[in-house]
Amino acid sequence: MFGIHLNRAREKIVAVADIGSGSAALAILAVPKEGPARLLAAKRSILPLEEREPAAIIAAIGRHLAETGQQVLAEYRKQGGALPVSVYAVIRAPWTQSKTIAARITFPEPTKVSAAMISKLAQQAIASVAVEKDAVLEAGVIRVEMNGYPTAKPVGKPCSELAVTALLSACDSRLRDSAEAALRQLFGARRITTRSGVHAILSVMRGMPDVPEDYLVVDMASEGSNFMVVRDSVTTEHGVSTEGKTTILKRISPDGMMEHTVTLLRLIARGECHDPACEALSVAMAKTEPELVRVFGEVIAKLVSRRRLPNHLILATHDDLAPWLSTLFSRIDFAQFTTTTQPFTVRALKPADFAHQILQDNNVRADSALLTAAALVHTEEGRS
Repeated sequence: MFGIHLNRAREKIVAVADIGSGSAALAILAVPKEGPARLLAAKRSILPLEEREPAAIIAAIGRHLAETGQQVLAEYRKQGGALPVSVYAVIRAPWTQSKTIAARITFPEPTKVSAAMISKLAQQAIASVAVEKDAVLEAGVIRVEMNGYPTAKPVGKPCSELAVTALLSACDSRLRDSAEAALRQLFGARRITTRSGVHAILSVMRGMPDVPEDYLVVDMASEGSNFMVVRDSVTTEHGVSTEGKTTILKRISPDGMMEHTVTLLRLIARGECHDPACEALSVAMAKTEPELVRVFGEVIAKLVSRRRLPNHLILATHDDLAPWLSTLFSRIDFAQFTTTTQPFTVRALKPADFAHQILQDNNVRADSALLTAAALVHTEEGRS
């Protein structure tokens, strides 16, 4: 869980929390001016699977974040590490919902674009969405087009048509307050930068090699999954399912021992398990697949209301669930929803995919969700 490489020169120490539907994680990073960040400490705490009201889940996540953070900090300080100078929180579905909106303006003659024009169009786009002010987590421009073509530096250039695309993310204010209270308890009055899970994973995809411009993301948290359609590197549709890692494990764990099920899944994926317990799990998985297809198919069907989906699917889930779910999404007949009417080509995110941004050693490991949050920090801190 913990690394020893501390106090290197010119590194910024940053803390990042990753908050899922039923879990909370914290990591401490050393972010250099150049090159990948180093993971110095990391731990995730998962809430026991039981029926709770949303208010009880929110309170439990806050407690787990505080307790996990205390454990991480206690061991980190034993190595003489300096306190973080920045704190981030990435809040994922179902606590956040994101929407991509756009606004455009046509000029009677070519007109030079100003920053004020872009800002005004972004405000118009955001104002078109009904959301309470206190619920807004982030709202920002993710794309500017001039005469139908995207440009990274539009200011000062003439065009006849200007279009701005913005990403608006809203967050359950109770969950946000609970998470921020836990982080203030851990790190004092330091400013907390909050980001949505959508923002984090899109940031990671932009910096990852061999990612196509069009793809579908299935980001699976403990008790829910977030679906995002990306076209030409911009999100266009969003969907949410209540089916997640923990709920799936519950379905296929006849004895309720989910940790044991995870171990068996790992052995099955390696072809190293042939005893009756593995055979029983394989049967349970096969029986569960039709229901998963139905649940996920309902979300996917809503995403194709305007256009068929890209064939590439990026899957972010528990490392030991990834082989089975990759096969499910690529083998099961979702082809009716894709642009080529061919099955999805699935790429499951793995810890190795983050190596160009985050370094891990044998003493400190993190799951793909926490690595996504850490990679976002690496990107944003690298710009500052």
